[in-house]
This record gives sequence, structure tokens and C-alpha cells, in this order.
Amino acid sequence: MSNKMMSKKQIVSITEMAQILNLSRARFYQLLEQGILPQPIYDLRTHRPMYNAELQQQCLEIRETGIAANNQYHLFYSPRKKDTNLKMSKKIDPLYQEYMETLNGMGLKCSIKEVSKCLSELYPQGIEGLDNGVIIRELFRFLKSK
Repeated sequence: MSNKMMSKKQIVSITEMAQILNLSRARFYQLLEQGILPQPIYDLRTHRPMYNAELQQQCLEIRETGIAANNQYHLFYSPRKKDTNLKMSKKIDPLYQEYMETLNGMGLKCSIKEVSKCLSELYPQGIEGLDNGVIIRELFRFLKSK
């Protein structure tokens, strides 16, 4: 069993148990309803669900072996990797936005993606230090010729 995933706490909440298993809370609750994961214990005073060390270990074994608490087989998918490039690609350069708006105001309908592509073709070394008026003129001519 991989001990690095095991919590050092004796008692964890449902949310923490879901995080340890790399599951969303919604998916965790689905697996509880299906009998895949063991039911939590409840604090008598607060009625709050929690997992003690023994139940945490059982959940981790179920995740690792694929044999559920109800003795059925269950396949777990690998957690999704967060794509940091996706977040970076969605950021819009305000200068490109300004170029697009200017070109649209001049009667040439284009998107930021088109502006970005044209700029990389026209100025492979970049547009640093160039006059914006010249850049807009060249973009207009380039896009008009397409």
C-alpha cells in the first residue's frame, strides 16, 4: 500500500477522504451510494460523517486493488492532469485585442486568433519597438489580401 497517500490524521472528513483518493466529492458520494466505498462513521454529538484510520486504509485499498467494499470489481480512472498551457492560451493579449477592435472598426472582420497568426507571419521576431500604426496598416493589408 502506498503510504504517501495515507493521511496522517486519525479522523478525516468526507472532503478530505475524497481528496486523498483523488476524487471529487460528487463522485465520492456516488461511490458511497453504489456500495463501492465503505460508509463513514458519524460523530454522535454533531452527526458529522468521518473516516477513521481503519476506514481510510480500507478506502485506499479499494482504490488500489479495484475490489469494492461490496466485493464487486470497480475500475478507477486516473485523475486528470491539470493543463497549465490551456489556462495560458486563454489569456488574451490586450494589444492583440486592440488591434482586432481597430481592424473591425476599419470594416475588416477578424478574430484575435487571426490577428495573432498574422502577426507571427508578418513579424516572426516580434513587434517590440514597432509603431502600432505601421503594425495595424500591415495587418490590414495582409488580411485584406487573403
